Amino acid sequence: MGFRSTSACCRWLACVILWVLPVLCAARLQAQDTRNEFWPELDVFLKLNEKSRLFFLYSATKLDDRATYADGSFGAHLDYYTLPLFGRKLLQQHNDVARSKSFMLRVGYLFSRTPSGSTDPFTEHTPTVETHWRFHLPGAMLLTDRNRLDFRLVDRDYQPRYRNRLKLERTFKAGRVDLTTYSHAEAFYDWRFDKFHRFRYAAGVEVSLGKHLILESYYLRQNDTVSAPKYVNAVGAALQFYFR
Repeated sequence: MGFRSTSACCRWLACVILWVLPVLCAARLQAQDTRNEFWPELDVFLKLNEKSRLFFLYSATKLDDRATYADGSFGAHLDYYTLPLFGRKLLQQHNDVARSKSFMLRVGYLFSRTPSGSTDPFTEHTPTVETHWRFHLPGAMLLTDRNRLDFRLVDRDYQPRYRNRLKLERTFKAGRVDLTTYSHAEAFYDWRFDKFHRFRYAAGVEVSLGKHLILESYYLRQNDTVSAPKYVNAVGAALQFYFR
């Protein structure tokens, strides 16, 4: 049984590597128009009842050529989830209870701004609405289709945006620790340009460190056809706290 689990884990990791490898190769060829960033994040989930919770986050962006952070964001959201997801027994005990549900609705607000003295100052207020649809796939994999609307006010200029993300993940037992490997692709539609102009591709892993804490790390590649820089390589790290 342990051999089969290890073999399945190796096959899944190999698929993730093969999926991301072309992106990594392209990044080297386009280094002259590429910026490297670090994205730290802190997430706090507070369960209200069996179908809802509060979600708070703080994130920032650290550029490789600056000693300070380029911007910071704070968000507060309400999650409502329903419809049990059948066939995912392993996720029934996952810290993130929403992953055992077929549908989740999230409404919230994000505030972002650059620090004083920034060379590119901005202030952004963003009410958001998003839906998550989850589907159980063969091989104990989980597919999540996230649709998100950002009603952005950037320096009092209304700039609405639509985002669609497809995420594929698989959770493994490693002794007392749960490991969740994942990859996702996301497309951004901006009404200022009337087209999808930004695309993100990412692969990462989440490590469950007890009932209340998950440590997440990932690599993300961003391509943008209208903004500069055209390419962004980001390494992200997030601490997720779950309180019941």
